[in-house]
Amino acid sequence: MTGVKDDHEDDYPDHLLALLGRAIEVFQRELRDEVRRAGGTPEVPSGLRSSQLRLLSLTPTEGMRVTDLAVRVGMTKQALGEFANVLEEQGLLESVRDPADRRVRILRPTRRGREAVTAAERTIAAVEAQWRERMGAQRWDQLRALLLEAGELEDRSPVRS
Repeated sequence: MTGVKDDHEDDYPDHLLALLGRAIEVFQRELRDEVRRAGGTPEVPSGLRSSQLRLLSLTPTEGMRVTDLAVRVGMTKQALGEFANVLEEQGLLESVRDPADRRVRILRPTRRGREAVTAAERTIAAVEAQWRERMGAQRWDQLRALLLEAGELEDRSPVRS
C-alpha cells in the first residue's frame, strides 16, 4: 500500500488532471519557500489559502454582487459565502448592502485585502520568473499560451442540449 506522501514517479498517473495537480503542488511549495526566503510578507496572512487568494484577486475593487462573483469564480453561492465569511474575519474582504437593493450583498476587498493580493502577485511573479529560467523562455511562454488557450476551450465548445 502506498501513502499519499510516497514519491513513486512510475506510479503517478499521467492524465492531465494529475499532471496539473502535481505542477500546482510544486508551484505552491515553491511559493511558500519564496515567502520564507523573503522573510515573509506581512500583507499576506500566513493561513491564506490559494483558493482564498484567487477569490480575493477576482473580486473587483468596487465590489461585486455575491451571485455574480460566484459565477465568476466558479463556485456555488453558498460556498462563496463561506469563503467570504473567513476572509471578512481576517479583514481582507468586506460585505456591504447594495444601495439600489438592500437585499443584495456586495463583496469587495478591503485595503488590507488589496495589499495581500499585490504582495502575493509579486511572489507569484518571482516564482514564475524562476520557472521560466529553469524551463527556458520559449517553453515557458508556450506553456502559458497553452494554458490560456485551454482555459478558453469552454467558451468555444458547442452548446449541448
